[in-house]
Amino acid sequence: MIPDINLLPKIEKGTTSLKLAFILVGILSILTLGLLAITYFSAKGEIASAVQERDSLLLTRDALNAEVASSQTGSQGSLEESVAFVERVSYSVSPIIMETRNLLPTDTYLRSYSFSETGVQVTIDFETLNAISTYVRQLEKSPYFDDVQVGTIQNFEFNPTGEEVNETQQFTEVPRYSVRIYLVINQLHVAAGGEE
Repeated sequence: MIPDINLLPKIEKGTTSLKLAFILVGILSILTLGLLAITYFSAKGEIASAVQERDSLLLTRDALNAEVASSQTGSQGSLEESVAFVERVSYSVSPIIMETRNLLPTDTYLRSYSFSETGVQVTIDFETLNAISTYVRQLEKSPYFDDVQVGTIQNFEFNPTGEEVNETQQFTEVPRYSVRIYLVINQLHVAAGGEE
């Protein structure tokens, strides 16, 4: 048998594969560190903007708390002050309602009224624009009111149900107007008792 003699040096394949593993671990470490650095800096920027937003919200909260505290202390009054205010503002409404009704022309309808500290707002339905101007002139002459302010004038809907209307029905209906008027009350005249 022939002996196997190899005079060439042995090449170890394990060292190259170990080198390659170290290179791969190094690249993965560098990529991981880069990813962590990017995440860190983006989180740091988001934290800075969140801190600024939190500070502005805290300032807004403090301002609103101060406003609430000032309104609560300003609105609290004694019972005597409340009674004095009601006595100063209160007035008899019956003569005012009677005056607005007595001055109404025929074929008109007082739909609603609402009182405030200084006046009354009435909503009235009229048949013609001429009747509106006549009523406003009479209100201006009335001693119960200091000022008359006409708010809105709106037409009624002729056919709210949507039914078909023939020509004779169309001409028999007269358009109506809904008017909102604000009347400033003459406090001295009403306090004196008015003309009942």
